[in-house]
Amino acid sequence: MFYQLPPVGNPICLASETEPALPPDEYFSPYQARYYASGTAALAAAIIAAQRAKDVDNPEVILPAYACPDLISAAIYAGARPVLVDLEANSPWMHLAQLSARAGSNTVAIIAANLFGISERFAEIRRIAAQVNAVLIEDSAQAFPGREEPDIWEGDMVVLSFGRGKPVSLLGGGAVLSRDAELVELLPQVQAHNDNTSSKRLTFQLRARLYNQMISPWLYWLPRSLPFLHLGETRYHPLAEVAAMDQARLDLLPCNISAYQKRGMQVQHAIADMVEAMDASAIGLVDLAGICGVARKRRLLRYPLLVDAAIRDELYQQFADAGMGVSVMYPSTLPGIPGLEALLRDQGPFPAAEAFAARILTLPTHVGVRQADILKMQRLLADG
Repeated sequence: MFYQLPPVGNPICLASETEPALPPDEYFSPYQARYYASGTAALAAAIIAAQRAKDVDNPEVILPAYACPDLISAAIYAGARPVLVDLEANSPWMHLAQLSARAGSNTVAIIAANLFGISERFAEIRRIAAQVNAVLIEDSAQAFPGREEPDIWEGDMVVLSFGRGKPVSLLGGGAVLSRDAELVELLPQVQAHNDNTSSKRLTFQLRARLYNQMISPWLYWLPRSLPFLHLGETRYHPLAEVAAMDQARLDLLPCNISAYQKRGMQVQHAIADMVEAMDASAIGLVDLAGICGVARKRRLLRYPLLVDAAIRDELYQQFADAGMGVSVMYPSTLPGIPGLEALLRDQGPFPAAEAFAARILTLPTHVGVRQADILKMQRLLADG
């Protein structure tokens, strides 16, 4: 009971490292960066810029039917109608034929998500975007480059999140990156809050230190047992404003990027080797990283698998009971998320995305995972 791995959660760096940290913009060069209060606010800002680049009366944004509901929050805030596209079968990628059919004169942007850290097929999606003069927005909330792979981004604009459980986490904040100076100028300008006070910095430091303590496998059972924290839940929250990232987080962003890029990939590689060696037939196991051709140097936020839908929930419970940090990600396609049913009821069905939601299971890859944990995961998967 008391040993519980979190599904994600590397510690937050709270002090400069021995080597001087570069300013945030230096890490993102040659991209220009604009910083916002959250990843959702950053995505809304990118959609607003896309609308300004293509002025139409009824703007639409295309996005995958299986995704974080924050994508809907951002689109609605920006005043664009979300248009959903199904996934390819047994894949985290959007269905290209359906994407091409739904892109049209009102499409101002296509949002392609790097789900789990796996890149979309940007060359193909870019061709579709170019046909309708739409901006390609890369949702990279779950993907951040390591030193082994310094430039992984391919969108016209790239949206990052520094929220809880993200690759580079500051419990909040986000950014929009672009090489296109004209697009950067179209992003909404936000006034920095007067937040550079000692009390606000201290509050953030205390929150971050508490977070670092609570992601310990020996303490994570405590926040996991508190229902008001809604850990692991997928909830729709309308976006209230597009505001600036606070200075306390911005000051710590460089050392957290550096710490992320220095972390080893031993856990991810060990899990990949374990999955590759398994007999997949018994539980209908699909290694999504493997079938998507993910390079070994590519960092994943979570290690994603598909298993038979008939046993997925039981297998998840076995992993959860063993404290192995498993996740089923989003419980359904976007039209099934509470709060979105009425908004998206005219869209669908999305059979491939629905099947994906019923089969997905992710394993943790963060630094808290031990070799003994990986062996236990192997036994649980083998027993089915």
